[in-house]
Amino acid sequence: MTLRSCVAAMLTALVLIGASSCARTTPESAPPIASESVSATPSATASASLSPTPSPEPSPTPTAGPLVVSTSQEAAIPADPVEFTVENGTVVAATLKGAAGEVPGAYTENRWTPNEPLQFNAEYTLTVTLDDGQTREATIRTVNPGPEASFKVLYLFDGVGVGMPAYVKFDHPVGEAYRAEIEKHAFVTTEPAQEGSWGWLSDTELLWRPKEYWQPGTKVKLHFSWNGVQATDSTWLRKTLDADFSVGDVSRVIKVDIANHTTTVVENGETVNSFPSTTGKSGFITRSGTKIILEKSDSMQMSSETINIPSGSGESYDLNVKWAMRVTWTGEFIHAAPWSVGSQGKENVSHGCVGLSTDNAGWLYSRTNIGDVVEFTGSDRMMEPSEGIGVWLYSWEEWQQLSAAS
Repeated sequence: MTLRSCVAAMLTALVLIGASSCARTTPESAPPIASESVSATPSATASASLSPTPSPEPSPTPTAGPLVVSTSQEAAIPADPVEFTVENGTVVAATLKGAAGEVPGAYTENRWTPNEPLQFNAEYTLTVTLDDGQTREATIRTVNPGPEASFKVLYLFDGVGVGMPAYVKFDHPVGEAYRAEIEKHAFVTTEPAQEGSWGWLSDTELLWRPKEYWQPGTKVKLHFSWNGVQATDSTWLRKTLDADFSVGDVSRVIKVDIANHTTTVVENGETVNSFPSTTGKSGFITRSGTKIILEKSDSMQMSSETINIPSGSGESYDLNVKWAMRVTWTGEFIHAAPWSVGSQGKENVSHGCVGLSTDNAGWLYSRTNIGDVVEFTGSDRMMEPSEGIGVWLYSWEEWQQLSAAS
């Protein structure tokens, strides 16, 4: 090999060695970089994720508020429970003190009930204890009633018919503003239990009827906690009264068909008798509607003057009748009418009463109870609720709307 050939070979070798070294250090050809999780210097993101999370500040415990007493009137009713609240507080005990010291009573949740009614026009201190040992106090004053409002509870009989409601009659009209409070303090318990509602038939009549006719044998207990409940702008009820009555063992419904001149007796859903009858003629048409027997008399003097027919007129009468069963205050009865037997079952000839033969009237009289239902159909003259105990002239929904507390 010549000297020139040797030098050329050496230069070629140096070029190849330089090319190989450049290939290994070019960034595009470098191996992948290791992940940041194993990097000696953590990134900002990694550093933040590893910092401790600060604990939230604890919320402050709400402070219990004052003792707030609620009453149904401006002043407390003596027989009512004392109801109260303490905002953000849990009451565990309550006591009531008056001028004579601590008053006997019982505490339940947010309510303290006296064993006996409190005094009228008296001041008391209610003290409650919270679950953390704190106490709260409030002063209450009972009502200072004026003149007494009077009432009667009627038809407290054993064995009344299935149509008889609980019936309270007030001596003077009760103002609309006071009716709801009166209802709220009137309680009805029935055995067996039956759905029912109070309703105002007039401004002096408060009645409780079941949704449907009573179940036979029902026992009804009434409790009127009216000691200190206002009745008018100037009078107060001042009695707490318990009363009761019971329903007979037979569900009896008498059906008077005015147009077809028949009277049918249904007991416990079964027809037990049917009679020819007569009812009111033109000008004295018998009222349609569901009535109940209000009174019974085995003998009664009936005068036309009681229904505004003057003595001496062509329609006047003055008769003694047997087996009379009143169904309206406006003069309608079921009774014996021997003078109209020839028309019974054929035409209506009476002044509004249901006339039966003496035997048929006697049979019916012997079986009926005050409060038995009498359903009249077949005339276009409708009974007004005030003409009798007209609670069954209303549908259940309509009756509920007559409650001031609904």
